[in-house]
Amino acid sequence: MKSSIEPRFRFLAIGLGVFAILVLARIISLQSNASAIALKDEIGQAFEYRTLSVNSERGNIYDRAGYLLAGNSISYTISLRLQASNGHGEFIANYLSPILGLDRKEIINAAEIPYVEKKAVEIPLTNFATKDQVDKIEQAKKSLQERVTTSFESKTRTLENLNSVVYYPNIYRYYPDGDLASNIIGFYPYLNPAIGASYGIEQYFDEILSGVTVQKRFSLDPNVPDSIPSLPKGASIALTIDRQVQKIAEEKIQEAVEFQKAKSGTIVISNPTNGEILAMATYPRVDLNEYWESATTFTRDNKFNPAIMQPYEVGSVFKIFTLAAGIDSGVIKPETVYNDTGTYNIMGVDIYNWDRGAWGPQTMLGCMQHSLNTCLSWISEQVGTARFYDYMRAFKLDKPTGIELALEDYYPIIEPGDNSWTPISLPTNSFGQGLMTTSIQMVTAAGALANEGVMMKPHIVKAIYYDDHIEVTEPEAIGQPVSAQTAATVTDLLATSLEVEASDALMDGVKIAGKTGTGEIAKEGVGYVLSVTNASFIGWGPADDPQFLTYIWLQEPLHNIWGSEVSAPLFGEVMNAIGPYLRLPNDRQRACIYTDVCPTAEPINQYYW
Repeated sequence: MKSSIEPRFRFLAIGLGVFAILVLARIISLQSNASAIALKDEIGQAFEYRTLSVNSERGNIYDRAGYLLAGNSISYTISLRLQASNGHGEFIANYLSPILGLDRKEIINAAEIPYVEKKAVEIPLTNFATKDQVDKIEQAKKSLQERVTTSFESKTRTLENLNSVVYYPNIYRYYPDGDLASNIIGFYPYLNPAIGASYGIEQYFDEILSGVTVQKRFSLDPNVPDSIPSLPKGASIALTIDRQVQKIAEEKIQEAVEFQKAKSGTIVISNPTNGEILAMATYPRVDLNEYWESATTFTRDNKFNPAIMQPYEVGSVFKIFTLAAGIDSGVIKPETVYNDTGTYNIMGVDIYNWDRGAWGPQTMLGCMQHSLNTCLSWISEQVGTARFYDYMRAFKLDKPTGIELALEDYYPIIEPGDNSWTPISLPTNSFGQGLMTTSIQMVTAAGALANEGVMMKPHIVKAIYYDDHIEVTEPEAIGQPVSAQTAATVTDLLATSLEVEASDALMDGVKIAGKTGTGEIAKEGVGYVLSVTNASFIGWGPADDPQFLTYIWLQEPLHNIWGSEVSAPLFGEVMNAIGPYLRLPNDRQRACIYTDVCPTAEPINQYYW
């Protein structure tokens, strides 16, 4: 009996041994098989990890004094894994709604989206959860886990949990002042970074601001700690704008646009001696933290930053360049007299003054004071066609300025030889009709008249801070369209003109030079319509030593169409508010600085610049 049982056990042992060897061989085969490994990785990647693009911290943007205008913050994307959330929407919503501040129905609807492998696997609830909110979710998970491990009830049925809730850290662009300088800064679309930065500094310097991007796998298991990899930060940029000056200008232009019911408004304040832009304010604007609103706020006729992106017919402010060309070429002097009959005829076409009036004999001061279209038309003919357009090119009005902002636009000057140029173009161009410029072009060109004939390149970047060095923007002269004497003569004429007419643009205690403009707007099929205008003003001061130049433009104001009654008073209001902040000495204080006789005992302040 014994001899028959032992062989059975021997065969059983051999059989089990062979089976074990076959199983082990199969396991080894599966572990080493390329297809099996690939399948395991695919499953692991789909259900255990999520690969995301991680950007290094984007470089900061500051104003000239170091105030942060654009920076970065860490937030968390909270998502639901649909495979685990289906059927548990009510339970999940009860926990997440008070933590995330989301509507319960929104969470329930998201949780119950049908799970479809490789199609509907995960749904995000928010991209901007805070660390505190994530900690509260973790506490809730931990509490539920302890309930599972200690409750007798768990031995008889499965308890619900929050294992379907996962989160990923991400860096997003943050704009602490909302819409302040938004037209200058532009934005980085942190919800969809693949689109790339848009407008302003963000787009122009996108490459050096953005640093580097890497791909990182984040675990879907909330118990596996994840961290954002340490990456080199992008370069930071300091702008020339002053945050407080920018804020004042933005408040004033918004008030003006809303009161005048204008399409848009623009104020540019520069230092003509070095080309620095102290403020570039526009309205409407958008809060850059909600950058997507730009898609509905701005249109073809109302650009994101009209100061650089929107050429327009500026009207009579352009007369300062015709006057400068006439004086510089020697064909007129301040005392030259023009007899205004109310019309100026060229090739059978009559040109009229803005008020259809006839002012009789007028010196060049009278021509500018009364803004006579006829007089400026006559001056342009004295200068001559070829020489007139030579001067316009010398003022760089035929090309973009090159300021460090994305999407700068310009409109070429139509000259003799171009299909659309006719002899009538010269006189109409002389008073700002039939050609278009941008606000920044006007600021750059007029800067020569405020800076002894020397034109400085406009710049809005003060310095760029890299890891190993700093690049400082140095002032750059880009030409001298007129002589220093011409610049001084034009400035004096414009300053006297404002004083004689008691312009609303005048500042308290600071003599300024300036010119208004009311540009008619051409409507398709109708031509120029007086009731629809661009109201502008350009001014600089102090007149005998200009330290600021300000350009103001309201697009299609409805309450009042005249630049002298809309933009000129706004200039005075803006500069009287900003002047003290800039510590700009008034004329009496400056007399103490530049003469031996001090007419006042007031303390002497130094220039802001």
